Amino acid sequence: MATAYENSKCEPVTWEINMYCAVQRTELKQWRRGQIIKIISATLVEVMLYDFGIKVTVNVDCLRKLEENLKTTRRLALECSLVDIRYPTGGSDKWTATACDCLSFYLTGAIASIIIQENYTAWPLPVKILCRDEKGQCIDISNYLIKKGLALRERRVDKINKTDSASEKSLDIPMEQESLGVDKYSTSHFEPNKVNGIISEHKGPAIKKTVLDPRIGGCYKPPAIPNMKVFEAVVSCIGDDGTIYVVPKSSELELRNLMDEIQSNFKCLGLLEPYCWKKGEACAVRGSDTVWYRGKVMEVVGGTIRVQYLDHGYTEKIPQCHLYPIVLYADRPQFCIPCQLYNTVPIGNSWQPDAVELLQELLPKREVEIHNMKPKDHSEKYEEENWEINFKELLQSDTETPVLPPYLSPTLPPPGELYPVQVKHVVSPNEVYICLDLRENFNHQNDTVDTEVSWEFEPKCLDEVLQSCNQNVDSLPSLTDFRSEMPCLAEYNDGLWYRAKILSIKEFDPLAILVQFVDYGSTEKLPTSRLRQIPLHLMKYPARAVKVLLAGFKPPLKDSEKTRIPYCPKWSMEAMWAMIDCLQGKQLYAFSLTQSPEYIVTLYEDEQYPVHMSLIEMGLADLDE
Repeated sequence: MATAYENSKCEPVTWEINMYCAVQRTELKQWRRGQIIKIISATLVEVMLYDFGIKVTVNVDCLRKLEENLKTTRRLALECSLVDIRYPTGGSDKWTATACDCLSFYLTGAIASIIIQENYTAWPLPVKILCRDEKGQCIDISNYLIKKGLALRERRVDKINKTDSASEKSLDIPMEQESLGVDKYSTSHFEPNKVNGIISEHKGPAIKKTVLDPRIGGCYKPPAIPNMKVFEAVVSCIGDDGTIYVVPKSSELELRNLMDEIQSNFKCLGLLEPYCWKKGEACAVRGSDTVWYRGKVMEVVGGTIRVQYLDHGYTEKIPQCHLYPIVLYADRPQFCIPCQLYNTVPIGNSWQPDAVELLQELLPKREVEIHNMKPKDHSEKYEEENWEINFKELLQSDTETPVLPPYLSPTLPPPGELYPVQVKHVVSPNEVYICLDLRENFNHQNDTVDTEVSWEFEPKCLDEVLQSCNQNVDSLPSLTDFRSEMPCLAEYNDGLWYRAKILSIKEFDPLAILVQFVDYGSTEKLPTSRLRQIPLHLMKYPARAVKVLLAGFKPPLKDSEKTRIPYCPKWSMEAMWAMIDCLQGKQLYAFSLTQSPEYIVTLYEDEQYPVHMSLIEMGLADLDE
């Protein structure tokens, strides 16, 4: 690397994500191989130094094209993950900063023994790491993190020794059986002899492979709730939504026997063929402890699948190769019962992470006494064939949302006029929503009565009407039409209702709508329960907030700030906060430059000082001539 790039010069290159490059580490006086993983700005990129496993943010001046002969050498860093431990907050997908600092302190630069747990083909490689602590004693890093309270032990049922050599064989389907699809394996009842026969029949090396047809697997029976008001159970896990999953003590032996039967009769490495997984599909799951479980697909995320272990309750994101599309023992009900605390409502109507973390620390693996406060037949909700569906209510007039015209567009004074404004919402340092400061405008009109400039004065009237609507919001019909630009009333975080419009449908399960508050410019994702049809008399008032672009400055050419605005990476978060400080609590004036196709204005403080000059003086923006 040093020979190839020591005297090289920077050449203009259009860098793109996943491009290979040579990176100059100026502080180390070294050149290293890397791969671009993120474009931050025109001058900054984030690079993975894949021979060291380090991510760095560098200026493009420090990059060179990686020569072809340097690409042939394999990557020198091995990506590993610790086994038998999990995140301390349960469903979180990130380790805490404290845990990362602890790992960095003990492992960076240390000589350690690495024990590969399984012959995995997927990355990262599951390992145990042994090294010496500050006392010189050899420790298992996984156990050390658990002891320090920085990780939790991965809980599984007792592992079962497997000696049958057939466990190393995959379950393949020959081409001549393609017409059978996966129905041959999607039995409503798991037949051990049949599967063993299939495995032994097709373990030759000359088997032809085929793509499996997608299908939705059969449903397992719902959990069997003990027929008593009070029963003993063991808490299996706590879901991210605060759901408490328990296994009745009376069912523990039966669950253990079921697990033994699955391990004895179902032996394969997982589905190695391409397969189209569907949400809600039944499957067999091979956990990180190499034990097979009954499961269900909860979500398909790229190359990984989020599954739920039906007999234990917990969910996990795993590679597709660890699943198999089959229904195991469909006649056996699920053993894990989801529960919720009676007469207990979480603050904000959803369990916060710290509350879930507390439950995860207190309850898992504890023997508890369950008091069933509302006994009912749990299976009833699964008997869809007995449901009666009535569409008559959908045809009633009160379920229809009248199609309203869009809000009247607000107008700003013509170019050349200086007028007082209020900034309602900041999108980025040079894009904000403003509205006329009508009280100042009213005073300004009295002082300049001879001019032809005039502004409408209506905020008090609108505020009074909105206040009246808030007092009678329960009488307003729910919104049932979610087309784009549809006017509505939306509930803000302060519990009050404001004028808004629909931007898009953000999520479908559960339904969530992205709305914009037209008098302020801010947006929020809301459930349909926080939307109402807007009274017609509120439509006569123009929307107050106007989106404007600020003139006079632009993003700096050289910006060393690493934290960027996610939706506008050309600006740093430091510039964003600095602009908010410049606008907050100030008497501001706007000077219109253009009105088409977009409003472009210059903002002034006290009619004289451009607000963007503060950002330029701080080096967070450049002057735009």
